[in-house]
Amino acid sequence: MEETQAFENHVLERLNAGKTVRSLLIATVELLTDAVNLLLLQVFRKDDYAVKYAVEPLLDGDGPLGELSVRLKLIYGLGVLGRYEYEDCELLMALREELNYDGNEYSFIDDEILGPFGELHCVAALPVAANFIDDSDPTLLAMQRKRYLQVVRSTMVLSLTELISKISLKKAFQK
Repeated sequence: MEETQAFENHVLERLNAGKTVRSLLIATVELLTDAVNLLLLQVFRKDDYAVKYAVEPLLDGDGPLGELSVRLKLIYGLGVLGRYEYEDCELLMALREELNYDGNEYSFIDDEILGPFGELHCVAALPVAANFIDDSDPTLLAMQRKRYLQVVRSTMVLSLTELISKISLKKAFQK
């Protein structure tokens, strides 16, 4: 139990360190890659010969399982990963890839970010945007927007932490 909590804390710290959407998604995909790799290694034989001559070449960067998306498909196809987890991982990878090619810096509350995050199964519900009154005090308005941004960011970080932890702590072929 303590190991589980320590791992979740590690994931939470890594995700929370990212102050931008881009850095959050980069950390998320890196952590997902680690989680999927650990899960995938459970699927293969453990003896030294098999690892050296069969498993490592498959997982090498230019091997057939070198890409995260292929690894995900394999563990999903083997029934190790659930459909919602698989779909969430694919969506997060696609969003990260999109941000790699898009030069814009998005906020956590931009529609381009909220839309895809709202589709994630691991996100129970994104906070509802408050009706910010434009005639109100500009300082109050800025404070309300900042608070909303923090709540949305926290929701994203906690949801992604849960997804990554759930995948990382899975045991292949055990119910």
